[in-house]
Amino acid sequence: MKLNSTRLKSYTYTLVFSSLSYGLIFGLYMFVYSGFVPFALVTGTVVIIAFYALITYFLFAVPVQLWLRKKPKQFSLVHLFIYTAVAFLAVFLFWYIDNPPIDFIVFRTFIYYIMSIVAAFIYWFWDSIFLRNYNTPQK
Repeated sequence: MKLNSTRLKSYTYTLVFSSLSYGLIFGLYMFVYSGFVPFALVTGTVVIIAFYALITYFLFAVPVQLWLRKKPKQFSLVHLFIYTAVAFLAVFLFWYIDNPPIDFIVFRTFIYYIMSIVAAFIYWFWDSIFLRNYNTPQK
């Protein structure tokens, strides 16, 4: 697989836009969850979450994206399902690294499922948007 400039831009844009979107969505969630305390947004929560999302997406979603791009499809529900399965694993591993004694209690928390599904949906959405640019013929 050849990594040309258009393909590299597509992967980079997907990674950056997904991380920023995830950070913004969960930053706003934290803002609402904190009772609309502005301190939740001013402290850089959005940036911190986006940074962790960037690492997680780079480690887990980009390899899956490289694999799925062998047969590219825009807005494929199969691709969304694959991203969701990988997101469940990634969120669990990062949650476990942060708090090892939790074991499988995390599966009983609603936020675990929301974080995983939202992470997968965001990456799938941006991948499909930038896949459109990748599939257009080059002049």
